[in-house]
Amino acid sequence: MAISFPLSSYTPQVAAAATPAVQSTKKQTLEQADFLKMLTLQLQNQDPMNPQSNTDFAAQMAQFTALEQTREMSGSMSQLLQRQDVQNAAMMLGGQVLLDDGQSGVVDRVVLTKDGSPRLQVGGKEYALAQVMDFQLAAKPETTVPTPTGP
Repeated sequence: MAISFPLSSYTPQVAAAATPAVQSTKKQTLEQADFLKMLTLQLQNQDPMNPQSNTDFAAQMAQFTALEQTREMSGSMSQLLQRQDVQNAAMMLGGQVLLDDGQSGVVDRVVLTKDGSPRLQVGGKEYALAQVMDFQLAAKPETTVPTPTGP
């Protein structure tokens, strides 16, 4: 999501003050601190004869709020996907897998890395979940129910 600022509120001082901060870190997006710094500079250096309108200021604050909500949602989605990967890996326990290196075998164990990503242990070797090309559930042992005999 791009954050836009009205060109009428830019002064040479705002552009000069904001440019080194953005260029020195070589970022492609604005972070929260960058946005607040730019907003502060914009307010400090606005033309007193032509101040920024309340509507422009409110629009910028709305953009900032939307940006923060999007960032939080992105973090939540990443956590959800990681939990889903753990659940998928756990489901593969005891199942037969075909891996992208041509190996196949039974998933003996699921190990979580320090960052929480699951790794499958197949034949004593660990593999990432993304390396699984095919999966078959473990065959369930047939259970027979004894039939009652007698009167």
